Amino acid sequence: MRQIEKRMCAAVRERRNWKESNTEVRRVEGGTGVYLHGNNIATFYDNGERFFSLAGWNTVTTRSRLNALGARVGQRNWEPYYDGERIDEFGTYAF
Repeated sequence: MRQIEKRMCAAVRERRNWKESNTEVRRVEGGTGVYLHGNNIATFYDNGERFFSLAGWNTVTTRSRLNALGARVGQRNWEPYYDGERIDEFGTYAF
């Protein structure tokens, strides 16, 4: 895990605002959102629900950030996969 991802995960756990380079964690209504280049890639709600999205960007960096947060996102033949199942790069998924 990259150092920036360790700091990102700490901010999510502590439910605090944080920004470094292209990655940001900020409090949103009812939870904490994770943003990459301004795109919401994950939301952790205070009630325990968690959702992620590639936000249309199936990139190494997006997948790396999501994997650091606990989503098992990968790629096969340039197609995105979550937990072994093909997903839409614009979809939102619970994890």
